[in-house]
Amino acid sequence: MNRLLEVKDLHVNFNSKNQHIQAVRGISFHVNKGEVLAIVGESGCGKSVTAKSIMKLLPEKSCTIPKGSILFNGEEITTMKKKQLSKIRGAKIGMVFQDPMTSLNPTMKVGDQIAEGLIIHKGYSKKLAREKAIEIIKQVGIPNPVHCCTKYPHQLSGGMRQRIVIAMALICELTDLFYLATAIRQI
Repeated sequence: MNRLLEVKDLHVNFNSKNQHIQAVRGISFHVNKGEVLAIVGESGCGKSVTAKSIMKLLPEKSCTIPKGSILFNGEEITTMKKKQLSKIRGAKIGMVFQDPMTSLNPTMKVGDQIAEGLIIHKGYSKKLAREKAIEIIKQVGIPNPVHCCTKYPHQLSGGMRQRIVIAMALICELTDLFYLATAIRQI
């Protein structure tokens, strides 16, 4: 099997004026194509920091990776520039955050947020992207997907918002896709 993701001896630090906090200390794992990996641990042990490091979503000013490697399809994530990252985030790596309210844009309708990935990464027209958004909303089990597309996040229940975030992660339908979930929740 080919390695899709390989994290080697990852160390992540948060730095402030007076404090240096080691959030992740030497985690290593790999995921082959077709495999599933769960990282389980108590609150505050570094699961979310590890996931956000893989996506390179931590603030660069206050967070550093002093040691370690994150390889996605053989490419080093830790040294990628924003332009390179924008080509894989949402297209090849998706993340489902624990709290959907912090990952959804409150000023955009949910249908537009789902369609955005197809427009950016696959060059779909707005019309075709909206049709695909309606399809995926139906697939994640939300009733009346056409009506749901017109709603803002605050107009949906917590479970429905979580499903919208899952739909956003799934929309590009690539075979070598890697999803990161910061929590497992029953929907």
